[in-house]
Amino acid sequence: MNIHLLTARPRVRHLAVALLCAAAPWAQAQLIDEVETRRDGDDAVISVRFVTPVRYTRSVAPRANDLTQVFYELQDVRGVANLLQSGQRRMAGGNGLPEVVITDELDGQTVTARRKLVVRFGGETRFKVRAGRTNRNIEIVLTGLGDAVKPALPTPAMPAAVPGRQFVVLLSSSVDPSMQLGAPVPSALQQYEIVTSRRVVDGRTLYELSLGYFDNPQDAARALQQLKPRFPQAAVVALVAAAPAPVVGAEAASPGAAAASAAGAPAVSASSAEAAGTPAVADYDAQASHLLARARAAQSAGDTTLAIERLNQLLNLPPNRVTREAMALVGQVRQQAGDTERARSEYESFLKLYPQGADSDSVRARLATLPAPAGAADKPVRPVTTTTTTGSIGTTFYGGKSQTRTQDFQDSGLGNLPVLVGDNTISSVDQKQLVTTADLNWRRRSAEEDLRFVVRDNYTADLIAGRPNRNRLSALYVDYKSMLRGTSVRLGRQSPQGGGVMGRFDGVTAGYTFVPKWKVNLVAGQPTEKLTNNPRRLFWGSSVDAEALTQHLSGSLYLMQQTLDGVVDRRALGADLRYFNGGVAVTSNLDYDFAIKGLNVATVQGNWQLADTSTWNFMFDRRSQPLLSLSNALVFTGANGAPPPGSVAELLSNYAAQGGLDQVRRDVRAMTARSLQAQLGYTTPISKNWQTGASVQLTNVGRIEPVPILLPDGQAATGNQWSLGAQLIGSNLYSVRDTHVFNLSYLTAPTFKGELAMYNNMSALNDQWQFEPSFQIYSQRGTDGLKLRRYKPGMRVTYRMAQQLALESSFDYEISRQTGVNRNENSARVFYYFGGRYDF
Repeated sequence: MNIHLLTARPRVRHLAVALLCAAAPWAQAQLIDEVETRRDGDDAVISVRFVTPVRYTRSVAPRANDLTQVFYELQDVRGVANLLQSGQRRMAGGNGLPEVVITDELDGQTVTARRKLVVRFGGETRFKVRAGRTNRNIEIVLTGLGDAVKPALPTPAMPAAVPGRQFVVLLSSSVDPSMQLGAPVPSALQQYEIVTSRRVVDGRTLYELSLGYFDNPQDAARALQQLKPRFPQAAVVALVAAAPAPVVGAEAASPGAAAASAAGAPAVSASSAEAAGTPAVADYDAQASHLLARARAAQSAGDTTLAIERLNQLLNLPPNRVTREAMALVGQVRQQAGDTERARSEYESFLKLYPQGADSDSVRARLATLPAPAGAADKPVRPVTTTTTTGSIGTTFYGGKSQTRTQDFQDSGLGNLPVLVGDNTISSVDQKQLVTTADLNWRRRSAEEDLRFVVRDNYTADLIAGRPNRNRLSALYVDYKSMLRGTSVRLGRQSPQGGGVMGRFDGVTAGYTFVPKWKVNLVAGQPTEKLTNNPRRLFWGSSVDAEALTQHLSGSLYLMQQTLDGVVDRRALGADLRYFNGGVAVTSNLDYDFAIKGLNVATVQGNWQLADTSTWNFMFDRRSQPLLSLSNALVFTGANGAPPPGSVAELLSNYAAQGGLDQVRRDVRAMTARSLQAQLGYTTPISKNWQTGASVQLTNVGRIEPVPILLPDGQAATGNQWSLGAQLIGSNLYSVRDTHVFNLSYLTAPTFKGELAMYNNMSALNDQWQFEPSFQIYSQRGTDGLKLRRYKPGMRVTYRMAQQLALESSFDYEISRQTGVNRNENSARVFYYFGGRYDF
């Protein structure tokens, strides 16, 4: 994927960068990790990858079809800095693809893990949104634009033969330009290079990966025998301009060989194959001659469509004695049909393969009669290395009242506690903070390797006297992948990629694809989450990924161990399963700690999108809060109110007379709360402008012991909290770009009952201004007689000074009234922020 760098007026651009950089040291912690484009059949797919697991819920699009909102929920907020901050990715258009700008934003004005992507297209676009193949991806499908997807690297036509470079082994062929090798090349053949090439067959571009070069068919055939176990469709292709003959290397025609023959690429002759000790394919001459005769008959009758169909069937056979004649004829038939562009492509392909001969002279003469092409023809180029640099920098001032769920809490093992609807998420502490964020992504890739350098950081300058400034580096890593060897390594500060790693860490992740679709991984490092007494924590783990257990099912199995000052802190065995089949996407995870002997995580979530865009989504999540580990005993205050021990040695000393380490682990298991979240939702269109939906959600969190600094009073058990909700989603009610979300919820719990009404609007007046007003009313009645009513209007405004420069502001005003037997309290609270972001 190429990133499009739009140009603002120089003075505006330079002034904006200067202001944003001067505000505070550069930093960023965006949720979007990477955006890639690939081909999927006739469609183009934009895959948005996040740094943390997410759950796609729904999308809504206005009538203009140039914008959509994609709603999702974060499943793990640990290590994600500043959920209020927006992030953006931009990808270039061209060749039929629209320019796309993807902005990640908070969903409404409430600080929760509910978020949305605002996706803007450069023009009216047919699209649909679906859950991705993993729980870290959401995919935007651009209908019918598969042909517009171009490879990230320039891809030449297959080179002509020169002495010592006359044969290659075709490893794979696909219409997908982002195709990669499904397995590493055997070590005995890694002195050869990967050759990338493209061919046009029946108007479709095929992209190929081959291994070369070989100067004789015997060497190529011997290499083929080593490659066959990993690349079953491999075939030897000759780069000489001679009449084609059957392909070496299969008892029946393989798709790879058929792809080579479709362009008339000459392959190793049968006699050469026998000399190399390799059987040749069957004789297809009779079948091909029959198809050629039928094609000529259709041409004579004036039925060019049928003639082209017969010739394509012929050219999809392995090379035979009439392949050359058919290649010359297909261009002539296309010219007869008036398709001069494809006729030119067929003629040029023929002449590259057969530059000499009477038929070549005739083709050359017919080519000269064609009108000049509409644009300059692509010039064959050698594979090159491309380098891109993308990112953003921004600064935002936050004022009013602070959020009770601080970043320390969010990064801790308690960070995944669900935010309850009845929670008061704003405290009475004044806030004056300047938060600067930045994101830098440098990438260099070629046909054989892919190298990335990523920096994301978040710096908070606290403007209230006596409070410290803080810097949170969320990513600083180098990522390297070798397509030739099937290896990958990521070194530095990074977010977990699965494998049982819980939270951000400093360390290394390495992988090796040892057979197609199977990969082994190793990971080792140190968690970045700091404990109060700062013990030394190290972990290592291994996992095996299977990308194709079945056609639609993939999964992984992992083993993870973490130590705390040399003592086993966590030892877990886990598994992930992923099912993806068109509109159905299901992911699940199971994690069991067999040192503490307890279940950490058991979760499954899924999304089912029907043909009419109706969407079912569900989630079941059962986990320990925090996750089971020996370190919990160092931060939780005991039942007797005693302070936590200052070290692991002190902890074990305290338990010396009570059963030692085994008793510590039993106590950890006993004092760790369990949380349960379950949800089922459905959204469906009911008219051109309206969608409706309903959901039911259950939340239950057990009692949590006091945690110094993070949760000094602990948290009582919630019991079963049920939420029944109904949504009404409108679009284009007064313009071509307005959307409206109405939400009514009824909440019931052992200690209270409540009702919540919310309205969120997004109106894009033009390319510069976007307004998002919102309003919430919450009413609650407690079993203790306390009544609460809360009103909360808000407004978020975005102004785009240029395509790459945006200014954002938000204002919330909350009015609360609490009444009871001994309480009559009114309060008003304000929260606001304003700032800007520059994307490059």
